[in-house]
Amino acid sequence: MRWKAATVGVVVAAAAGAAGGLGACSRSAPDVDTSRPRDEGIRFTSVETLVKEGETAYVRHCVGCHGAAGDGKGEAATFLFPKPRNFTLAHFKFSSTRSGRLPTDADLKRSIRNGLKGSAMPGFSALSERTLDGLVAYIKTFSPKWASQDTAPPIPIHEDPYRSNPDKTEAIRRGEVVYHGYVTCWSCHPAYVSTEKINEYLVACGSESRSGFRPNLDGVEVKPNVEGELVYPTDFRRDFVRSGSQIDDLYRVISAGLTGTAMPTWVDAMHVAAKEPGGPPLVQPSDLWAMAYYVQDLIAQRPPKLKEGAYALRSRPQWISLTGEPAPAPPTEKQDAEAVEFIEDE
Repeated sequence: MRWKAATVGVVVAAAAGAAGGLGACSRSAPDVDTSRPRDEGIRFTSVETLVKEGETAYVRHCVGCHGAAGDGKGEAATFLFPKPRNFTLAHFKFSSTRSGRLPTDADLKRSIRNGLKGSAMPGFSALSERTLDGLVAYIKTFSPKWASQDTAPPIPIHEDPYRSNPDKTEAIRRGEVVYHGYVTCWSCHPAYVSTEKINEYLVACGSESRSGFRPNLDGVEVKPNVEGELVYPTDFRRDFVRSGSQIDDLYRVISAGLTGTAMPTWVDAMHVAAKEPGGPPLVQPSDLWAMAYYVQDLIAQRPPKLKEGAYALRSRPQWISLTGEPAPAPPTEKQDAEAVEFIEDE
């Protein structure tokens, strides 16, 4: 009995001491929620985190061509034509915004995701949306334009009067008229009709006929871009269309133009009033869709492969100088045409 009483006394004393200790702690320390992280050390914002993720993806997928500084001078760039984009200049060629304006995030993601056909830029369709967002955020760090200029809104999408009609004959016919008679695409791209037809179309679109045209009218007119690189306009019956040949892709490129090149924005210029009061306009915004259908029809006219497994290879060597020698004159249209050869898969 005496041992039991002692034991009980010890337990009671210990409990009392513990209670006193807890009371002391509760009086001296505030009630802190330890379930949340404390503000200690470096903490990145959500934007900074996205840029960091984009930098990691850029080093993995892009630095070989576009370079660590984003200037388009990666280790592989010397051997590529067309040259990789120089992100420090922020001249983004393929955009849904008007020529000369910064592209939208969706424009940049589309180019990364789909690639640019006929160039060394592949499509990265396997990348997640988060990674694409990170790449876009990191690419914007290369040029101060992103901080000093606002991103322009996309061009308006006018109603397509031909979409619901499975027969696109009318659209293609109208597109041929506008291509040659109003937009005069043959200033850079090939003409696909005779000079007599061009003059007929010029008059139909409200202009005067011409007595002379540029040489090699059925070929392309090579011109430099704003960075001094030679640009070969697309021959739609032979060349790749970089940013896609779907009808919406063609409408976007024709309407918005190509930043840094001679291709202007046309979406704001498709208005020519009728010659007679009350008559139909000579040119109207829906003609942009007609041109898109016409170009798509030209693409469909590319010569078929000789046989299954064969493909056409166009050899267009680009001058590469490691010591600064000037480039030779560009090839003539005849030389360019002779550079096409047919190769069979082995």
